[in-house]
Amino acid sequence: MATDLLKDKTSKVLTSMSVPISLGMLSTFLFQVIDTYFVGKLGPDALAALSFSSTVYFLVVGLFMGLSVGVSIIIGTAKGAGNTEKVNQTSLIALLLSFLLALFLSGAMIYYVEPIFITMGASSTVLPLVKLYIAPIFYGMPLLTIGLMAGGILRATGNVKKPEIVMGLAGVVNLVLDYALIFGAYGFPEMGISGAAWATFSSWVFVIIGMLVLLVKDRLLKVSLTALLSKGIATIKEIFTLGLPTIVTQIVGPLTTTFLVFLFAKQNSEAVAAYGVASRIEMLLLIGILGVSTAITPFIAQNLGAKATQRIDESIAYGGRASTYLGALICLLLFLFIKPIAAIFSDDIIVVDTTATYFYWVSISYIFYGLFIITSSIFNGLKLPVNSLKIMVQKSLLFTVPLSFIGSFFGVEGIFIGISVSNILGGLLATYYIRKHFKEIGSPMASVNIWHEYANDIKSLFGIK
Repeated sequence: MATDLLKDKTSKVLTSMSVPISLGMLSTFLFQVIDTYFVGKLGPDALAALSFSSTVYFLVVGLFMGLSVGVSIIIGTAKGAGNTEKVNQTSLIALLLSFLLALFLSGAMIYYVEPIFITMGASSTVLPLVKLYIAPIFYGMPLLTIGLMAGGILRATGNVKKPEIVMGLAGVVNLVLDYALIFGAYGFPEMGISGAAWATFSSWVFVIIGMLVLLVKDRLLKVSLTALLSKGIATIKEIFTLGLPTIVTQIVGPLTTTFLVFLFAKQNSEAVAAYGVASRIEMLLLIGILGVSTAITPFIAQNLGAKATQRIDESIAYGGRASTYLGALICLLLFLFIKPIAAIFSDDIIVVDTTATYFYWVSISYIFYGLFIITSSIFNGLKLPVNSLKIMVQKSLLFTVPLSFIGSFFGVEGIFIGISVSNILGGLLATYYIRKHFKEIGSPMASVNIWHEYANDIKSLFGIK
């Protein structure tokens, strides 16, 4: 049964949406985490190759996730307004658009693979491994993009759990095939690092089949040549009007990561490998916050279409609290357990120690980084993607890039400090912009003292009146 984003209790809806979304993200991120675990057994060069490849991979994925967010805003608003025809029309056009764009980009990336990674700083020993891994990934990219788009469409219409089940099962497929294809188990050939990529490719085949079945069952995939011809151009324009800012927002992060990998490559290959490990651990631990932020966008979009402002305010308060408390919990867990966690992914003591050092500095910034992520999703849901883009670009260009660059003159640890400080400043910047918006529209949220609310939550937790 689909979740009713317009009638059910706000906290209940967002929790019921966030949990399966987080689990679905877990399985999605496990594609990369499982690859990291098994590839780590092949040595530091293979791990560095995976780190280089992943920066470009997430750059392309970020583009289509941004497009998916734009589409989910349109569909969520149309769903809230009861416009079924527009929901179906936008779904079909969005799927076709994402497939054609992915086909073009994949071809371009495969053709220019060598100059791209040489420019990024891949050494002569790492570059051949990069090429072995990245080619199958880009062959399968059109499949993944349709899966991402279909998942966004389903969530925007209230079908949250089933898409995440599909992603979870795909994660299992990836796990089994990773081991089989990398090391030559169960009668499969031993393919090394390219085996990890082909395992991921195979799991994407499973994803696209599962998502298309769900779209058909929910009657969202209605092929209408008349609608495609008569309203196709207008729908594409609307998708890019809302989607372009979210696309840029989504790819700013991976572009910044690419710059960071470049800085680490200037230090040593162990630093690149350690950052690759740290990035994957970070993805896993931030899943709760990302799940809430993903749920908030379609929730706000639907309630915006239905003009339910009180429910929008309730969702914003929920998101702020969730990100703060989850960020604090993540920081505590990392300080206690980061070294044994890092040791799971690499036997190299330098890589493990560098990964731990990253989290000793960066984990303290997650409370603020969580607020930054949630605020970006709130602006998207309010159909203000330009505001989301603004805080993302300012965080990257004003804080992350210059601070990490300055830090690089003091070694790897200096880069880590730059990242941490930029996360804190980014959270404060996002808080400033959202409160400014509340004041402009005369929202009662403008007068809320967030620190007072946190203090009340803590008192309530310990039974203090």
